[in-house]
Amino acid sequence: MSESTESLESKLALAIEQRDAVLVRQLFDSAEFVLLTMSDEEDGDDEEGASVFSTELDGMHLLVAFTNEQAAGDFVHSMEEMYEEGDEIEGYVLDGDALLQYMPPEHGLYLNPESDESLVIDQELLDLVQKSEA
Repeated sequence: MSESTESLESKLALAIEQRDAVLVRQLFDSAEFVLLTMSDEEDGDDEEGASVFSTELDGMHLLVAFTNEQAAGDFVHSMEEMYEEGDEIEGYVLDGDALLQYMPPEHGLYLNPESDESLVIDQELLDLVQKSEA
């Protein structure tokens, strides 16, 4: 019953392009995603904990996530020069429903950045996805 990552990505790309919130929700509900966090060893007693990767693109605030561990690993390796020696990067696997539930307000979603399969779900579409039932 497992489907390939490429299949998930191509289905998501089509659903996003068509702005089909119900289909995006169905695809999320049957998938897992990887979030990356970064913490600094020197801030070990920081009560806020690690920061989840996010970015801004074309004026949109976006949470960064990956459709598989390989894409997350490739991203980390491609960005090595951006990190300092004490930075610790960890990945967490979440099912799609949990990712949608815990999205920060006023954020869209950036899937697989720095890859050929990168996808952006803007905040407006993501709001519709979160409200829709699969």
